Amino acid sequence: MEEQGLTMADIEGGGGKRGRPAGGGGAKGSKVAPKYRDPVSGKEWTGRGVAPNWIKDKNRDDFLIKS
Repeated sequence: MEEQGLTMADIEGGGGKRGRPAGGGGAKGSKVAPKYRDPVSGKEWTGRGVAPNWIKDKNRDDFLIKS
């Protein structure tokens, strides 16, 4: 370890410069506010991932949640 200039943190995975850059956003899996709502069922969708059937192939502007 000493010859290579490594520390225990390097070996255990802490202290490296890998991962998200500083100021790069929230943690993985953080909650996002819903952007769309189905007026019939009340179900909400953030706009991320696969679109649910109630909004698929429709004008998304019609489902925007207005603040």
